[in-house]
Amino acid sequence: MIESAVMDSNKTKPALRQFSIVTALLALNLSIFFFLPAEPASVSLNLFGIAFTFSAIQLIPFFIAGISVVGSYWVLITNPDVSRKAWLVRQVVPNIVLPTITILIFALILIQTDKSLAWWGIFAIGLFAYTVVFYSEYQILKESVSGSTIFSVLLIALAHALFLAFVIALRASVTRFFILIPGIMLASAFVSYRTIFLRSEGKFRSFWIAVVVVLCTQFAIALYYLFITPNQYGLILTAVLFTGNALVTRIGQGDRKHLYIEPLALALFIALLILFTKLV
Repeated sequence: MIESAVMDSNKTKPALRQFSIVTALLALNLSIFFFLPAEPASVSLNLFGIAFTFSAIQLIPFFIAGISVVGSYWVLITNPDVSRKAWLVRQVVPNIVLPTITILIFALILIQTDKSLAWWGIFAIGLFAYTVVFYSEYQILKESVSGSTIFSVLLIALAHALFLAFVIALRASVTRFFILIPGIMLASAFVSYRTIFLRSEGKFRSFWIAVVVVLCTQFAIALYYLFITPNQYGLILTAVLFTGNALVTRIGQGDRKHLYIEPLALALFIALLILFTKLV
């Protein structure tokens, strides 16, 4: 027991300094949004008949995301579970994406939020969410992972929550079909990959990922033509994605006994939630 505690301590200590530096740098850059003007200067562009309004401030969230990418790589390669004989980037890329998406989403939210105490509340929540996600990614960075660990369960839940937020924001702001569907396809592909990878104990199942992405895309296309709100659109697609991931994982593991428990429970929850939102 003592030896195990010492090993865990040695595993986390090398990354603590780097992680603190990366988090502080991200916090500093996020705080810049509070001091930016409410209506920054913008430039209008017309490309192929489509009008775009561009502001240099809109690039800051992507700059912060770039810091997250570089900083995450710097921290993750200190993990002793990373093999030094192989290409390090290939090993840690899947663990970099989710923290980067987390900080990017909160940066986009902060840039649109009014400057008040609520702004600092979102700021704190964003940093906390990034810390939790990144710490979990660091802990599961190994050749064989288990989908039953608290870190794996947490990452699966957060990945689907971010997918929900992304789809709702995308549906509310984008009306063009050719932009909406590819965005949903890419987001569902990554969430499906991470979920199936974690629940299959580190095995890459490309066929099952493709099945889930096709299923989610078909629902996204069908729901696009229905008169439903962006919130309902996101809830239904997230339910489809979660259900698909759960089904293919259990089928791949040969577990048919509990095949319908999660899908039925989730379908009932989503139905009640949509009914409640309509009543309210």
